[in-house]
Amino acid sequence: MSDDVRVIWKKGDGAMPDKAQHVVDAARGELLLRTLHLPEAVENMLRYNADKDAQSVGDYVSRILVERLTS
Repeated sequence: MSDDVRVIWKKGDGAMPDKAQHVVDAARGELLLRTLHLPEAVENMLRYNADKDAQSVGDYVSRILVERLTS
């Protein structure tokens, strides 16, 4: 394995590049799904619907919760 690591952004460098932000959002979404201990079919449905709506999984789940709690 190579020890050569390319750093594309460090905290304090200003705004995170879109490419890095996309990776961070995807990782947060996966952590959220793992934490909720949902069946695999539900996880896949949430990923699919979030992608279809061009949202992160976290934003999509948040929207569902807000809609349910305010109705």
